[in-house]
Amino acid sequence: MGANSPLIGRLMNQKLLTAALVLLIILTGGVAYLTLMKAPREPVTKAGTLKQNETWSGEILVTGTVVVPPRITLIIEPGTTVKFNHYRGYKEPWKKLGIAVEGGTLKAVGTPEKRIWFTSDADDPINGDWQGIYLSNTKNSEFKYVIVEFGEMGIQQFDSEVVVSNSIIRWNNAEGLYAERSKPIFRSNTLYRNGYHEIALEQYNENVQILYNVIRDGHYGVHCEKTTAYLEGNYFKNEEYAAITAGMESHIVVIKNKFENIGTGQKPPISVYGGSTAEIENNDYGEGGISIPEFDYKDVENFKLNYIPGAPEDRYLYVYDKVDETRRTIKKIGQGLSFGWALVYAENNLWRFSLGSGEIGESLDFIKIDPVTGDYQRYGNDEIMNPRGLAYDGEYFWVNDFSLLKIFKFKLEDGHITIYDSFEIPEKEKGGTMGMTTDGYNLYLKSRDGSKLYKLDKSGNLVGEIYLQNNIRFDSDIVWTGNYFWASGGCEKGIGKFTIEGNLVGEIYPPAKDTWALAWNGNYLWSIQRTCEMWDDPKIYQIEILNDSI
Repeated sequence: MGANSPLIGRLMNQKLLTAALVLLIILTGGVAYLTLMKAPREPVTKAGTLKQNETWSGEILVTGTVVVPPRITLIIEPGTTVKFNHYRGYKEPWKKLGIAVEGGTLKAVGTPEKRIWFTSDADDPINGDWQGIYLSNTKNSEFKYVIVEFGEMGIQQFDSEVVVSNSIIRWNNAEGLYAERSKPIFRSNTLYRNGYHEIALEQYNENVQILYNVIRDGHYGVHCEKTTAYLEGNYFKNEEYAAITAGMESHIVVIKNKFENIGTGQKPPISVYGGSTAEIENNDYGEGGISIPEFDYKDVENFKLNYIPGAPEDRYLYVYDKVDETRRTIKKIGQGLSFGWALVYAENNLWRFSLGSGEIGESLDFIKIDPVTGDYQRYGNDEIMNPRGLAYDGEYFWVNDFSLLKIFKFKLEDGHITIYDSFEIPEKEKGGTMGMTTDGYNLYLKSRDGSKLYKLDKSGNLVGEIYLQNNIRFDSDIVWTGNYFWASGGCEKGIGKFTIEGNLVGEIYPPAKDTWALAWNGNYLWSIQRTCEMWDDPKIYQIEILNDSI
């Protein structure tokens, strides 16, 4: 046997244990006290696509994003702690980890005494340490008695019917709970100090039930777009701006909710706009008539984040290096205009839409921006609701409307948008998409899943499709530069350059968090970066490409 054999090791350990026991007997006057010590259990590591049903328990360390595909079920048992390797840089975005349920099922059902934790593995966790939980096309997934904290997002669901109940959702970088084209039920949860909305419901959610939750200490409570929602018995407290907002032709029913110290001071603290309607009855605005929900679980914290994401002391990396090996940020403009998903360079100016509401027309303003000075002028718009992709063919502007599922053709006339034509997007039954550009002759629209571009003529006829190679996906906007497409996503660095055949041939790092719109002026890329949604910072970036080699 070699000197390092397991048997020799065991014998040596036995001798050491015997010697220690003899010494203990001597020191304790001849009485031996023997306590069996269990070595701490190492966490089980998880990463990649699940190949069969799994059940998790104990401590789980996620070292790569976990995907739950169709016909696969992941069960997480009560008392389990799921930690995600944290990442706080920008040059390796694939290290921002999460769980993605893509047609499968995730059952995370704890108890009041044995909650299930989804959290960061950092010793000093902050908002955005990991990606969050993403759910798509799942109806049997469920979260009960869970704690979700320190993610980019808390729990997102798309085309799903997921119940989240008796849970704590906190300190996530953007939304706590988010839904599109879904029928969620949110019951008896505690949501606080998430970075944008505690709950956001965008795009064709139906019959959403928000019942007996405590929603407090954030920026915004519940936000609805193109959504029908029923809110009863909730307690809203200490929201900085608004408790409930409803826009883009939503309908909400708000009954027997309690509101306390909502920042705007208006009564009721509910904003309904953009063609939306509301039934508001029997709520408590400080009279004391409605009880605060009581839960059978306690708010337990292993670590406390002492700020709301977006506050001045926020430690998250929202804006990246001004210069790195791939690109240089030349200029930032557009302060006061917030973020957005549509940008184009035309007639020596940048053009975009406002966000949230307009000042001139009945819908969002169309805005012309001087790229040298940053000065801007607003124009009226009465019809375009949710622009996510903007192009100019030398005569007309074209915009893709994410909510109305249409592409509009328009001009500016007498300080106002005039619509000349509109047509429905391809495969609109799959939902709205973002990202559109033109080569002057055809329009190119990103598909909802980002796997291809629809090639459309100017009458809206589908004349071709460009599939991205190597199973990659675009994220948001695209722009044609005359030789290539530049796009958000589809590459490791973050902004990719693609041929007309869909091949990736170059890439650069983005200048800040989340590239949501792109434009090209012949020499430079221009982008709208999300940075932090709560900041009033200049979000339009002029980008010089230094080295886009792969």
